[in-house]
Amino acid sequence: MNHLFFRAWAVRRCLIAGGLLVVLLFSGWEPTAAQRTRRRPARQAPPPPTVTETAPQTAPLPLAEYLPANTLLYFEVERLTDAVDEVLADANLKNFLAAADSPLPIDITRYDEALVAFGLPDKATLAATRIGVGLTLAPGKPKKDTMGLPAFPDAEFVVVLIAPDEAAAERYAQLGQQWLPAFVTNNKRVKPVQGRAGRFRTTTFPASKASESVVMARAGQVIAVGFSPVMTRWLTQFGQPSFASLGKSQSFEEVQKQLTAPHNGLIYINTTATGSYARTLISDIFKPRSSGEKSSRDQARADAEFAAKVNQLLEMSGIGALGGLGYAYGVQQGRVTQRIVVGVDRAANGLYPAFADGPRVSGRAADFLPDTTQGFATLSVNSTRVYDTLRQMAGVLSAKYETDVQVAERKFGVNFRQEIAAALTGEVTLAFGGVQLGAIASDGSPLTEQTHVAAFAVSNNPQALREAFAKIFSAAGRKAADRRAQQANLKPAEGEDIPRVRPVFDPRSLSYEGETIWLFEGDNAKEEEAFAVSVVANILVAGRTSDVKWVIDSYRRGQTLGRREDFNVGFGARPADAMGSAYVSQAFFAEILDELRKETPARYQPFLNALTPFPFFTHIGRDGRSITSTVDLPLPFLVGLAGAGYGASTAADERRANDQAVREVLQSIYEAQMDYARNAGKGYYSDSLPTLAKRADGGRAFAEEVELMTRLPYRGYVLGPIVLRPASGDKPAGFSVTAFPAVRTGPDRTGNQTFYLDETGFLRCQPRPTEDANAESAVCGSFAQETGADTVTPPPR
Repeated sequence: MNHLFFRAWAVRRCLIAGGLLVVLLFSGWEPTAAQRTRRRPARQAPPPPTVTETAPQTAPLPLAEYLPANTLLYFEVERLTDAVDEVLADANLKNFLAAADSPLPIDITRYDEALVAFGLPDKATLAATRIGVGLTLAPGKPKKDTMGLPAFPDAEFVVVLIAPDEAAAERYAQLGQQWLPAFVTNNKRVKPVQGRAGRFRTTTFPASKASESVVMARAGQVIAVGFSPVMTRWLTQFGQPSFASLGKSQSFEEVQKQLTAPHNGLIYINTTATGSYARTLISDIFKPRSSGEKSSRDQARADAEFAAKVNQLLEMSGIGALGGLGYAYGVQQGRVTQRIVVGVDRAANGLYPAFADGPRVSGRAADFLPDTTQGFATLSVNSTRVYDTLRQMAGVLSAKYETDVQVAERKFGVNFRQEIAAALTGEVTLAFGGVQLGAIASDGSPLTEQTHVAAFAVSNNPQALREAFAKIFSAAGRKAADRRAQQANLKPAEGEDIPRVRPVFDPRSLSYEGETIWLFEGDNAKEEEAFAVSVVANILVAGRTSDVKWVIDSYRRGQTLGRREDFNVGFGARPADAMGSAYVSQAFFAEILDELRKETPARYQPFLNALTPFPFFTHIGRDGRSITSTVDLPLPFLVGLAGAGYGASTAADERRANDQAVREVLQSIYEAQMDYARNAGKGYYSDSLPTLAKRADGGRAFAEEVELMTRLPYRGYVLGPIVLRPASGDKPAGFSVTAFPAVRTGPDRTGNQTFYLDETGFLRCQPRPTEDANAESAVCGSFAQETGADTVTPPPR
């Protein structure tokens, strides 16, 4: 366990606190007159002037300009109620909320009335309010180490709110005055402390610990809230002409330019600050801690060398070339638009720039993808740059790596860079097909005999690839023959009947439909499952042998994705400088909807009404120093999927709860049977469920519930009658009872399985609820004592 876990509570505290402070600013009843007129202690400065007494305020800055440049994570939200209105206007959601069995007792479409009733600003004011949250790390080193490891510094946040006008800002300030005191921990009744810092008027809500006091600062339309340490630094820094803001940093500006479309929320990750902290953390973790002993000095030296290697790998990854990562989403006119932007200097050294420096995606692999492909993702990288960088990074970890590679190249007679890496354009595609969602739901595994997964790489010199694989497999075959000859001459060691032999890697090739397939497996019995590669035309295909054959068959028949018009229309809409794309077929979406309908309870079915499948595309494009990806989807489709998915998940949770509840009832019946047979039954079991229920629970209510279970569902299950079995031969008398779901089929089924219990105490289950469990069903639990079954032998009658 490392230091991150020991200080995780501090991170959680700050993140939760940040969210709560935002909520507190937006919630509360009308402040009381006493709170509005509360006076400050005489020792404090005079009360701050009212709004009419302050000097004219300048227009607020953009939100990000109020936060420091070293902010690790930044989040902002605006036009929140507009997005809520768009969602609530969805017809399927309206029908669901208007239904008689709606789970909500109130009409949430009229939330604007509730806002006013609760003393919150009206909907128009909330829509025009902008909120930003910045997360940073506390400066300086943590005071305490944990198990010799540096402690994780506290996460700090500042919440900045910009109201649409001064009146709204005054209302938000009143809400803060009312609710923020309840947020701090203080055993004494301490009044808020008023103050001023530059053009900000401040209110401090003291806590028992000074570091946990909350400060609210206001200047005109701007309100900022945070804990005392971070707010003290922020107020001091923001008032300085040299204040470096996040909004003015080059990385943020470059990312924000790509996120200028109307949006409701934005998240920005400062990769520059993150990389700097990562390097500092690594240095602290592996900081030499020598005690003077030789072993300790050696360990300290080894730690220092490893830390240097890790830092070198971090530099070689190219994290310094990243200029931040941004994500924005917007809900407008029935559409949901999501946009991801990554700033990167492609000309810089490192792995990340190499991945971003490939040629434009051509989609050539689509001419080889079977037309039954359910989905694929493609990415174009600079293959030689990626190969060179990975080889250098491996060399940092192992000084022998470069020598080993050179030895392998001589052994196989192949120059890996020139004959393989340089023979690939860098366009790589991963595709899948034949996934059966029904099989996943029943078996939990997406891989079946019909499932195919294959990888494709476009080549600009396919002949070089064929020759390289032929050389590699020829050399491997010779080595395998030598190994078998050596093992044939082995003699068993003393005390052994046969000699010890190591498995021989024996790759081989086969011809299929005129194409050569190279198999990394020599066992004929596993041929279809062996990893294999083939070069078909100018495409390198890799996967299981069955997957490679799947591709070759489709290509020979001309039944490929690239020949489908609906695919070409969507794929052709990619950006001018596309470096990646993803696709999900309309047929696969249709299968998803069908399976969802099978698992969605009746009251959630309105979410799926009128939902039609469509082919889905998304593309990754490059624009200067930015990499962008945009996803634009219809809001009704997303609301329908979310609502139906929630309904299916809720129903599944209810069924699991029902299963557990009936197990507890059956355990009570078993324990009551054992007690009854030992006492009142004088060795015989009872066939009266109410009698047993009273003995198990001691109360009439539970007895009535169990009796009802023989006719009506209790927690979704029905109990069968108790069946008594007389003694026969050496087998003593016994009993059995069953339980089964009241509704056994369809999305509204009330349980996942049926149960059978007898005098042995073993609970037996039938996983298909349409079939009854019996004495031959698999054991799924035991209520008997650990020493064995609690059987009771009755006296002879």
